[in-house]
Amino acid sequence: MKQKSRYIWTNIKLVCTIVPIVLLMIVVYFILVRNEIIALSKAKLALESQNYAEDISTWADSVLQEVTIYKSMAEQIGLDKDETYEMMKTSAGTHSAYPYGLYMGDDQGNYFDSSGWIPGDDFVVTERDWYKEGLAHDTFSFGEPYVDAMTGSTCVSVTSRLNTGSAVSVMAADVYLDYAAQLTREITVNEIENAFFVTRESRLILADSNPAMVGNTLSSETDSLLYQNVNRLLDSEVIGQREVFGSNGSIYFVNINMIEDTGWYFVTCMNQKVVLNNLWRIEFPMLIVAIAAALLLFAVTSKFSREMSIIRKKAKRDPLTNLWNRNGFEEYVRLALEENPGQGLLLIIDMDNFKLVNDQLGHPVGDKVLQDFSCLLESYFNRNKDMVSRLGGDEFAVFIGRNISSAEAEAMLTKFIGLVHQNLEDKYPAQNLSASIGAAFVSHSESYNFLYQNADKALYEAKRNGKNRFHIR
Repeated sequence: MKQKSRYIWTNIKLVCTIVPIVLLMIVVYFILVRNEIIALSKAKLALESQNYAEDISTWADSVLQEVTIYKSMAEQIGLDKDETYEMMKTSAGTHSAYPYGLYMGDDQGNYFDSSGWIPGDDFVVTERDWYKEGLAHDTFSFGEPYVDAMTGSTCVSVTSRLNTGSAVSVMAADVYLDYAAQLTREITVNEIENAFFVTRESRLILADSNPAMVGNTLSSETDSLLYQNVNRLLDSEVIGQREVFGSNGSIYFVNINMIEDTGWYFVTCMNQKVVLNNLWRIEFPMLIVAIAAALLLFAVTSKFSREMSIIRKKAKRDPLTNLWNRNGFEEYVRLALEENPGQGLLLIIDMDNFKLVNDQLGHPVGDKVLQDFSCLLESYFNRNKDMVSRLGGDEFAVFIGRNISSAEAEAMLTKFIGLVHQNLEDKYPAQNLSASIGAAFVSHSESYNFLYQNADKALYEAKRNGKNRFHIR
């Protein structure tokens, strides 16, 4: 009855100890998971934004490289040659980014359009924005976007001054931003809620995952609180990731990338609520698992308290021979020395030439030799208070805990050495296996370490004197 009561009380203490710890761990774990998911979502936003920014940058670079090839050819051939205009005509209808091809004009009123479009009489080349922008640079660059009156689409002119002829000529192409719009749609398929491209100077929205925003100007007057706060970030020239407020108190993670070749910003926005709303699908199963884990932990701990003694015993056994290992043997001998001081004999036994078995016959055979030798030890030293151990490798130990005289010890060890030779010679004749033994008697007030050192020195003497023998100190 007392034992049962003690067991119940132990389990109650286990419950009172474990349950609060587990509950605290669950709370801390949920907080860590929530923070980790937010951190991962931010990292995902930054990584995806960077990838898409690189995509648009690569696209812009490819456009500039293509039109630069046409410019170089026109400058080499000359504007007075028909071949130049035939070459320019090939640009129309062949490039998805600028489907209407290249066009060109000069300060003398001349104008050529690859698409075949002929301007009206009131068309003045030098008054066109694309011409004015092109005068500023000798290499192709993106200009300010505008809405094409014919198509209603947002586009931007790439322009460059031509270094040929006496007239001041500019070559240009109207680049449509369908690819940028495609990227804003792609990136907002999952957790990213908003994505848009906006110019650095005029803050014109070129492409947006919300098509209704395209063509609008990003400013403090924008209806969307999110877009207003993004505009404030751009006013502060922020590049990277920040947190801003949106409508209804929502918090957004905003990532801003600069597209150097174009002078545009690529802005992506992720709503924190969208990230956290999906957490319950993870947290509820985790809570069930945590409770089950707590119950399982209690059951395992309760069982552990009953089986600890068995586990301790197994921990002190050598797995190959099932003899006591070094730790178990040392604990036993120390206890014996405390209970019966000045009584006993310690033997340290080393198998001679055992390395030849592993080298010549292999380790599995070596393991079998160790097991056979262990059985021989146990069968020979089998009296009460005899303790047999494998210290490691081919080294064994025996503690004889009873009173024994020198004559009895010598006779016992002589017989054992002969028995070892008899048993192992028949099975492994080529390896010449034998045993060397160092023995030390226990004296009063002697510690285990001192006793072990004496036996180890005796073993050294036995080895030095030719092996297959014993030496007693």
